[in-house]
Parts: sequence; structure tokens; C-alpha cells
Amino acid sequence: MPAQPQGDVPPLDGSLPDSALDSSGTLAAYVHVPYCRVRCGYCDFNTYTATELGEGANREDYPDQIASEIDLASRVLGKPRALNTVFFGGGTPTLLPASVLGSVLSRLKSVFGVVTGAEVTTEANPDTLSPEYVGELARSGFTRVSVGMQSAVGHVLQTLDRTHDPDRIPEVVAWVKDAGLQVSLDLIYGTPGESLDDWKRSVDVALECEPDHISAYSLIVEPGTKMGAQVRRGELPMPDEDDLADKYEWADSA
Repeated sequence: MPAQPQGDVPPLDGSLPDSALDSSGTLAAYVHVPYCRVRCGYCDFNTYTATELGEGANREDYPDQIASEIDLASRVLGKPRALNTVFFGGGTPTLLPASVLGSVLSRLKSVFGVVTGAEVTTEANPDTLSPEYVGELARSGFTRVSVGMQSAVGHVLQTLDRTHDPDRIPEVVAWVKDAGLQVSLDLIYGTPGESLDDWKRSVDVALECEPDHISAYSLIVEPGTKMGAQVRRGELPMPDEDDLADKYEWADSA
């Protein structure tokens, strides 16, 4: 068994030490939605496909489960502080109906409050969005959608086990903008088999969409993932550090 990290043993009742309860700072909320349609081969996050969910962990129970977590957080933190940022991540939050995400946001507003002008973001896979969906997000109080584009090249997406059509990205970005929301695009560089030209194409397509923000992440092959096993068996090469550096520098200058 690996050694436990140094520090105090967390109490079972979820309470926090006084040092973590300083009421002078700002407060943000991260809402984890652990559901995915397909588990990406590189991902080691706490996520589950429909076939992996056991009793008490289905999507229908999520609103009640997260409401209990919000109430616990309120009790632990004591004096309420309004949130200046709310971020829904996963997993794929947009596998849930927009009305469910809106109800969770409404619960956070009623329990903690959300400051005027706060950024309220949800991550989204492109193939889970529609004009109607993003419209409901906007009406619920979301201000930004972070779209998991990852690549504009089909064979790169296939290696990553991503299921969306890369040609739909400009359309999806347009839907989000038309709903009055900000949009960011997430990209991954260094996928096995991705050439520098492939990466340049992905960055160019992302820039042509004129999003409000682009995040570019270097692929990390985690040992417990499907991709980690593929690399270990020699089915895929480990990302090359020089190649990663070249792609980072090119994106930085683009």
C-alpha cells in the first residue's frame, strides 16, 4: 500500500481545520459530474460509463446526491460566502440534461449565493451540444462553455478515443456564441501518431473559430489507463519530449 501523504488525518465528519475556514478570502465551487459516454484511453479521472455504474450511482440520482454534497459543504464552511466562480467538470457534465445542470447551479445560488459577474462554466463534449441545449444553459445562468475539441484531425481523435466529428467544431462554437455565452476550446498535443502538421491544423482550426480562450495541454500517459497499457505493450509509442516541446513552441507563437 502506498504511503499516505503527510499532514493531518481528515476527520470522518467532513469538517475542516480552522486554517481552511478563513472567511476573508473568496470562494469558488467545482462541481464534478463523473459520467462519460465512452472512457477516453488517456483519461485517469474519476469517471464512469453507463455500464460501470452501480447501485446508488446512476445519473437519475445525481441531483439528490449533489444537493447533499452542497448542503454538507455549507455546514462545514459555516458562515456563507458568495461564490465568484463556478465550474462544472468531469466526466462530461453535458451528458446530463441542461435542466439538471441548471438546478445544481440554482442550488448553489440559494445556499451560497453567486456574485454579480461571476464566471459560470461547464465543460462539454461537442457531440453532446445543440442550439437548444446551450440556450437553456444561458437561461439558467451559465456564462461560458469549455468545449473538448482536443484535435481537428480524425486519426488523432481516434487514438484518443474521442467520438465527435471534428468538422462540427465551428458549428458548435457558433451555437455557443449565438446563445450569448463565452466559449473556450481545449486542445491536446503529443498524441501518438500526431505529426507537427496535424497539430498545426488543429491550432489553425481553433483560431479560425475565434473563441474567447484556447487551452492547450500536453498529453500525459498515465500508467493506469488504457493508453498506458498500449504504450507498455508497444502498441503505441510514448510521446517524445522534443516533439512536445516543438508543438508547445509552435502553438505559443501562433
